[in-house]
Amino acid sequence: MTETARTRYFLLAILLIALAAAWPELSQPGLLNTRGGGDSPFLLQRLQQLETAVLDGHFPVRWMPDANYGYGYPFYNFYAPLSIYITFLFRLIGFSFVRSIHLSHLLGYFVAGWGMFLLARRWFAHGGAGNGWAGLLAAAAYTVAPFHLVNVYVRGDSLAEFWAMAFYPLVILAADGLFGGGRRGVALFGLAYAGLILSHNISALIFSPFLLLYLLLRMRFLTKKQENYPQACTEQSRSISQITQIGFFKSYKNLRNLCNLRIANPIFGFLLALALAAWFFVPALAEQSLAQLDAVTSGYFYYSNHFLGTADQPLIQSTFFVDYGVVDREAFRMGLVQTAVSAAGL
Repeated sequence: MTETARTRYFLLAILLIALAAAWPELSQPGLLNTRGGGDSPFLLQRLQQLETAVLDGHFPVRWMPDANYGYGYPFYNFYAPLSIYITFLFRLIGFSFVRSIHLSHLLGYFVAGWGMFLLARRWFAHGGAGNGWAGLLAAAAYTVAPFHLVNVYVRGDSLAEFWAMAFYPLVILAADGLFGGGRRGVALFGLAYAGLILSHNISALIFSPFLLLYLLLRMRFLTKKQENYPQACTEQSRSISQITQIGFFKSYKNLRNLCNLRIANPIFGFLLALALAAWFFVPALAEQSLAQLDAVTSGYFYYSNHFLGTADQPLIQSTFFVDYGVVDREAFRMGLVQTAVSAAGL
């Protein structure tokens, strides 16, 4: 069997896994009934209001025109909107509001699984043809990870965080391609990291320190192996020659030094990502004083108050399997089986 045919079978397997994860939602006509009443209607409102604004000629959308008792609400100005735009694509095809949300979840499961498959297959490339099976196992585990399912079946309205999980493996995969990948590696990383920022800004904030640590370890590993990328550095130098002329770097020599240190591509990758996402985060940061954000960034809504692993918020449930029917933050903890399997994987 050729590698292309084998990859197609793995692609089909990941699609079936995504269908299995989304089936409880796809098999019913309405919204999920989560948390004893449901947060899912919030997604319906966000999608309907984005569609209304787009049809009125607004793009990018920043305002929910009918929210807040008809006074409007700057939701998309401060909350990363990419997941709603992706869902809106299904509306353009002709699906209903509810079914568009269902299909967005299905697509998110598939993208997450496929990204993890590609990442694991690359990491275990030394296994030859068998590395695809390692990728499939990683894809299955990631697709049905407890927090992945909690975002859909417990929280209900967490479409943004759900899509952020789809971009995590893609960002790491693109980060690997920064070293020796030239302009293509920079472009792919910029697109992937910008996608994460636009999916859920808080998830990007939490993930970024780990991404930086990963890049530092990769650079250290390459330095230890005494590898060099003169061709990539030359390509990078030519591609930004105009930038050097306007003072971004003081001289061509400085650029060469950056290439020798293997940090030129990561730097330009981050700059590209920030440039692609600037239409969202620049107005959000610049216009904070025009909105009352304290109520949604402090107390219960401050993200660090939801970290697990402390005495008050243990990481593990006492139940054998994950119990999604428990109240408050219990659903975010791992069951004993998931804990044991994760420990064995380490």
